[in-house]
Amino acid sequence: MYRGGHAGFNALLYAPFVPLVTHYWSLELAVLGAALAVGLANLPDIDEPVPRIHHRGPTHTVWFAAFVGLLAGLCTALVARSAPFAFHFGFAVGTGSIIAHLAGDVVTPMGISPFAPLSRVHVTLNWFKSKNSRINRVFLLLGSTALVASLVLTIGLSAALVRFG
Repeated sequence: MYRGGHAGFNALLYAPFVPLVTHYWSLELAVLGAALAVGLANLPDIDEPVPRIHHRGPTHTVWFAAFVGLLAGLCTALVARSAPFAFHFGFAVGTGSIIAHLAGDVVTPMGISPFAPLSRVHVTLNWFKSKNSRINRVFLLLGSTALVASLVLTIGLSAALVRFG
């Protein structure tokens, strides 16, 4: 997938969590999670302009996902100090965001080796090429729509509960 496709895919996957996070913790944490999920969507592709790192190499592994999850957890714990389980939430969203990127790359012919260097197993479903603009646009549109709708409905419901509750 390309940038827009990855961002849309992450938004689509995170959208159902907005009302849950808002209900159990806060709207602010739900919005922070949305920003993390979409903001980290293309992080694994930082390897593209780096000359000595193979594209879809180290940044396209579960180890990189866990590393990003740790950093996201620490940052979330610092930003949302009063939120219970802020580290755990940030870790889950950070790791999940990278795993979602990897899933988006698995469906392409190039695939990934998610457990390198411990395993050379290469995974590809070969469903469509990364540059398929139609697929990338569909994911961007669906994901953006789902996330915005989830946020708007959650905010509206929260406001209604405050007003009439």
